[in-house]
Amino acid sequence: MQTNGIDPLKWWQKKEQIQALRQQGFSYREILDRLPFRVAKGTVSRWCKDIELAPEHLDRLDQLKSGSWYRNRLKGSKTIQNRRAEEIGRIEETARREVPRLTQKELWLAGLMLYWAEGSKKQKVEFSNSEPKIIRFIMKWLRVFCQIPEGKIKAYLNIHSGQDDQRAKAFWAEVTGLPLSQFGKSYVKKEGTGHRKNVLYHGTIKITICNKNLLHTIRGWTAGFSERTSGPLAQSVEQDTLNVKVTGSIPVRPNNLDDANFVMDRRGEYLLRSNFSGTWRNWNTRRI
Repeated sequence: MQTNGIDPLKWWQKKEQIQALRQQGFSYREILDRLPFRVAKGTVSRWCKDIELAPEHLDRLDQLKSGSWYRNRLKGSKTIQNRRAEEIGRIEETARREVPRLTQKELWLAGLMLYWAEGSKKQKVEFSNSEPKIIRFIMKWLRVFCQIPEGKIKAYLNIHSGQDDQRAKAFWAEVTGLPLSQFGKSYVKKEGTGHRKNVLYHGTIKITICNKNLLHTIRGWTAGFSERTSGPLAQSVEQDTLNVKVTGSIPVRPNNLDDANFVMDRRGEYLLRSNFSGTWRNWNTRRI
């Protein structure tokens, strides 16, 4: 009982009451229902984790778990999980459909932002990651937009001890399209070095290009992007979008999205509405 908003019981008095109920064989939920004060279930668990229950108390708790109330609780929890999974699926599918086929300029900008976030900015062009889809994209970006000769690209792996180096190299060779001859010596992490414990199945790959001019070019691109976006970004993006005009193109109504997401403006061009932000954007008909 609390008086004038002040709890008269000390924490150790609460702990004694909780432990006494646990020693009588009550479950954590039953303990919470019997307490005259509020306490988190995690606190009850922490205070009672070292209490050994009598065999008859353990049997009773097992019967509670196998009872209909427990089964219904699990069933309800599973239903909520399934409902949430379906909701997440709908959200992701809607978001996926909002992404149209990308123009060359958009692909170049996406790769630049990825390198700006994850790539090296000193000494040489380097990009490290463990996600194959990201590595495939950055390799395409380097080949198409940076026009790097194949022989100038080197790859190095970072793996854990016990992993198969040759198997990992074969995997990343397929992802990158690089021959095994362009893979250098892998770095193998030894056990007990204090590094994180989760072992990446194929390790991490580092793409390296020794080309100072390319490094300075990328740094110039990112500097230019930073300058262009240092002002009121929302207004500049909206204005640039409305001014888009593709010479010689005929607006084509996309077939894969519903009518509620499209309108035609007075210039005869389709505008796409984002389900996420609700804003309207020009639908570029010349896409690759």
